[in-house]
Formats: sequence, structure tokens, C-alpha cells
Amino acid sequence: MKKLILLVITLALYPNMAFAQDTAATEEPTYGTGIYVTTQDFSSLRAGPDKSFARIEILPPVLTLEAVGRTADTRWIQVNYDGTLGWVASILLVWTGDVTTLPVDGINPAPFVRRAGAVGVTVRETPIYRTQVTPEDQIGTLPAGVEVELTGRLGQNGFFRFQIKYQGQLYWVGSWNIRVTGGNYLRLLDSAYLFPYGRLILQLEENLAVTVSSFTRIRDVWRRLGQGATVSCTPPPTYARLLLTDADVQIEQKFVPAVNALDAGITSINTAVSAFIDLCNSTDRSLTQVDIDAALLELASAERNLILASSLLEPLRNRNPLLATFAGNNSSNP
Repeated sequence: MKKLILLVITLALYPNMAFAQDTAATEEPTYGTGIYVTTQDFSSLRAGPDKSFARIEILPPVLTLEAVGRTADTRWIQVNYDGTLGWVASILLVWTGDVTTLPVDGINPAPFVRRAGAVGVTVRETPIYRTQVTPEDQIGTLPAGVEVELTGRLGQNGFFRFQIKYQGQLYWVGSWNIRVTGGNYLRLLDSAYLFPYGRLILQLEENLAVTVSSFTRIRDVWRRLGQGATVSCTPPPTYARLLLTDADVQIEQKFVPAVNALDAGITSINTAVSAFIDLCNSTDRSLTQVDIDAALLELASAERNLILASSLLEPLRNRNPLLATFAGNNSSNP
């Protein structure tokens, strides 16, 4: 009886004690990676990094989860879902943070056998670095002739970087010290997205590809009309868009000419798209040669500007200051 009275008194004095204890008991564990992914569609959470593994759950769109691991080629990401570890195809995700720092093959993975995505061998005594290829970050060297797995990269041309897995640890090395002996290293995640310059290179490449696709479709429409063919109004052609981060362009002013050329090309494409959609929406869908010539003139201007944007992008890609920072001071360069 005394114990019961004491318990009642304790709860009266500290009414939130039991609730606090229950909350602590049910709090989901986190792994402290600082990296989060968000689903873009309904996504399968699987027991391992392949479609052959059992499906644990169907994840809804726009669900943000802590990322805790990855495959070597980063095609699958291991996530923490309500305390359960599972794998999601990275094509269905967007993420924040440096995904290349996640442990390759994940945390406590289900047993599986995989083939290394890309492998290489050191061609000389090779400095290894913890997070970036700078003198202050060097932690040792590897002798010539050591085989390593390639698990990431920074860039793809010139003095770019490789992330390697060696004796279970992740390191960065200069690509000039590695001879690729197997696999396609271009399939590895490029961590350039972490920096404004790198983000703009990637965004311009993608934006150009999408814009060229829009250009080709609407050009084919007007060419067929010019040849006297009948063209369906459904589905309507899509407008091109400028898909760049304005804040990054403000930081990296050297991208402005390429961005302006792309923007001018997009404007001309959309003028031709609007002219066709207006015809489709009109009660009088008859077309004159003047209409065709005006649209083709806009498309010729668009083509010139897209070629200009592409030509301006190439030297920007090759002169990435992030990749050249250490190359001039590296005595190991060939």
C-alpha cells in the first residue's frame, strides 16, 4: 500500500516523467551522417541493393529519409526508414550533402555478392587523402602496383580526382596516379555537384540536352508544315526552360555568356512553340508561307545560340579551377 501511495505522489509531482521516458524509448535511432534523401515518386524499399532483393515497403513520394550507405556506383542508397535499414534506387531520389562519404555496401548489409563497378591500379607511389586532394589532407601513400576499387570521382577530364576503397576505407587520389583496368569510371558519382562551379557545369549540360530535345521536336513540326504535311496538335510541343541556379551564376560570373546564349536559344524555341500552339487554338488553322518562314527563322537563331552555348561550355568544363587547384603543385604528375 505504501508503494502505491508513493507512486501516486511521484506522478502528481512529476506528471511528465512517464511521458518523457516513453518518448525516449520510442525515439528512432539516427546514424549521424548528415545526408538526407527525398523520394520523387512511389519507391520500393528493398532488403538489398538490387531488384532481386525482397521489397520491404512502398515509400510514398516526397518522403525525406536519412541516408546511411550506398553502392560503389551510387545506383542504390541505403536509408533509415523508421529504424529499418533498406535500399532505394538512387534514380528515384534527390539528396543533400556529400553522398560519396557514405560507407560503400552500407551498414550491416544483408549478405550479397557484387562485382566492382570500376577498378584501377596505382602506377607510381601514390599519395592518398582523407577528403580532398590538398597537401594538408594527405594521410599516407600507396606503393605502385596496388589494386583499388574506384567508388567516386570529381570531374572526368584533365587533372580530376578518384575516390578509392582500399582495405575497407575511402580515400581520394589524383587520377594521374591510377590506371583504370576494369569497368566504366564515368558511371561513378561526380561530387562536383557540391560546388557552385561544378553544379553549373552539370546543370548547363543537362539544360542543354533538354533544350536541344525541345528544339528538335518543334523544328520537325515546322519543317513538316513547310513541306505541306499535316501535323497533329496533340500532344502539344513542350516549352523549353532555363534550369540553372541563379545564386551560383552570380558567384561564377564566367558562366554568364554561356547562360545568356542558352537563354536566347530558349526564347527563340518558345516563340516557335507559341506560334504553333496559337495556330492549334485558332478557329482558322490555315497557314501561310510567311508564318512558316518566321518560325524557321526563330529556330535558326535558336540553333546558333545553342551551338554557341555548347562551345562556351567546353572551355569552362576543361578549366574547372576546383580540379586545377592542386595539379600544378603535385610532383607526382606525369
